Amino acid sequence: MLEAVLDTNFLMLAHQFHVDIFGELRELLGGYKAVTCEGVIRELQRLSLEKGDDSAAARYALKMLKMREVEVKSNAGEVDEWILEYCAKKGAVACTVDKELVEKLKKEGVRVVVLRGKSRLQLA
Repeated sequence: MLEAVLDTNFLMLAHQFHVDIFGELRELLGGYKAVTCEGVIRELQRLSLEKGDDSAAARYALKMLKMREVEVKSNAGEVDEWILEYCAKKGAVACTVDKELVEKLKKEGVRVVVLRGKSRLQLA
């Protein structure tokens, strides 16, 4: 089954732009398995302790991860590098809105799901 690797900022979209990321991914990819890594969880936990909109979005993302069947993989080092290596090795789709990461992923031939128009997900 196709894996969709979710990064921190992608998970936060659900709250920030009121996007049903899991429903949109199902519509875009068909059957898929959602995956993230421990580094993303740590980033969300750190952000959730701060004040402001990012904090609320991070708390919402953490709740979504608990409610959905998202597999959490262990990782060492930087999250972006893990996403790049994991997706390239496994043929997974990366889900991110980090422009720099999107460019790196595309150079490696990794398919990427991004946000378009603040309301829809699209393969880039």
